[in-house]
Amino acid sequence: MPTLDHDGAIVTDSTVITEYLDEVVPQNGFTPEDPVLRARMRALMHFIDEMPAAAVRVPTFNLAFLPSFQKMSRDEFVAMAESKPLRREFMVTMGQTGFPKVEMDAALARLRRSYERMDREIATNWGPWLIGRDISLADVAAMPALVRMQDLGMPDWQDLPHVVTWFDNIRAQKAFRPTYYHGSLLSERFPHLHEKTAKTA
Repeated sequence: MPTLDHDGAIVTDSTVITEYLDEVVPQNGFTPEDPVLRARMRALMHFIDEMPAAAVRVPTFNLAFLPSFQKMSRDEFVAMAESKPLRREFMVTMGQTGFPKVEMDAALARLRRSYERMDREIATNWGPWLIGRDISLADVAAMPALVRMQDLGMPDWQDLPHVVTWFDNIRAQKAFRPTYYHGSLLSERFPHLHEKTAKTA
């Protein structure tokens, strides 16, 4: 569970953390003043939590973590799953054989629909960001799923020009490099991903 300790105030959940930080450091904030734009941003954030943020777990586990799980004994795997209460059910469902193709395909389809909606939103709102000319918390919320899929070597948005530009723009932000410091990407931790990622970078 993502956790922020801000001078003793404990804040959990990545979306809540970004909203909290935007409130305690309001200078150059990521929440628009216009209530209509705020509503669009929040609707997108709900969509992101329910669609790409949830769907990305299936390819992540199957492509990155499964090889390590398969090397464990059954007892070791169960102990590891039990040590992660928030992901226990998900990991037990996955097991040491991974999610079946039907679930993998469904997750990738949900991700694809997410990219298509992003492309429409950017076009409709005249971009370059999801709700218009200014970056918002919706862009911050969407970023991890796309970075993860790029890292897994599966950037299925190359035919969506607005998303391609959006992805370039968000990686050009000053905060991007310290966020994804060396060693934080799965392709840097799991050698079997490195060659696939290098081909799509």
